[in-house]
Amino acid sequence: MNEGPKSRIRLKFARLAAAKDLSHLDQIKILRGRAAACGLKFWPASGKALSPKMAFGPAVSVGHESLCEYADLYLEEFAREEAAAEALRPLDDERFRLLSARRIPVFFPSIEAAVNAAEFFLEGEFPAGFSDAAVDAFMALKTCPFEKVKPSGERKQLDARIPVLSASFDAQSALLKLTLRLAPGKNVKPETAAALMAGGEPVFMRITRKELYWLDSAGKLEVF
Repeated sequence: MNEGPKSRIRLKFARLAAAKDLSHLDQIKILRGRAAACGLKFWPASGKALSPKMAFGPAVSVGHESLCEYADLYLEEFAREEAAAEALRPLDDERFRLLSARRIPVFFPSIEAAVNAAEFFLEGEFPAGFSDAAVDAFMALKTCPFEKVKPSGERKQLDARIPVLSASFDAQSALLKLTLRLAPGKNVKPETAAALMAGGEPVFMRITRKELYWLDSAGKLEVF
């Protein structure tokens, strides 16, 4: 008698330009569909025999690309990492590409519970005069209050300085790199942090979530 899944495979995908306007829910449906169609013997989601049990990482914003979209796939049999990757890679397309597959313990903490920070690359046209000096000035601030307005119209006061762990700007390539702490109810979008640093609204050509991190016991960022 099966008492639970025998394997848990952590999948890492690239969300490419063709997928950047998908919602998180749409992305979940696509990745779950791939897992169901790849031929691996998946453990079914609760009450859904034809749908695999999966867990997903923190949502990426609509309009963003990503090189770190994670999904945990639960299987009813033991499977090698290589076998999982071989089963899923033929389903790559212009929207999502499998980057890696690795086995983790079945009862490991969830992705969302483990992730503490994310790195973003923002490319575009920044206000005249924006430079590393402006970034340094922002990083020297103790606080940077701003008002966040949700789609519902609800307004909330947040501090944009606290989540920004690191920032740098390359004027030659018009590239701003930000590493932001993730915390429920306190997250700040990279576009918001960039606008506050620049003192105006940049025109973004591309925003990519490059990597997710967790904090070790010493408070050091480690790649997820």
